[in-house]
Amino acid sequence: MRDRIIRIRASTEEISKIEQLAKGRGLSISEMMRRAALGVRMPVRTFDSTQVVLLTRALGELGRIGGNLNQLVRRANSGKLSGYDADLAQTLSGIDTLRHHLRGIIS
Repeated sequence: MRDRIIRIRASTEEISKIEQLAKGRGLSISEMMRRAALGVRMPVRTFDSTQVVLLTRALGELGRIGGNLNQLVRRANSGKLSGYDADLAQTLSGIDTLRHHLRGIIS
């Protein structure tokens, strides 16, 4: 049972940051401070439903863009589009990396 209170001094800016961190992780300020002090793993940042919808849409759009770029790269590799194959391949790789990163954020 937690029956003791610990007081700390903090500036207005520090309190604001602490509140934002706790809210973003879905924890109370007390729980977040307790975990930080004791070295207990914090949950990953939580997203509200609006943020998840936006991230999911971004992931879908990146998938469509990647599909279009993949078609362009295939044309370039078949010789039907000369001079752009290296740039297209690099762009496609960057989009795949971004999609992977977004999936990690959502999961």
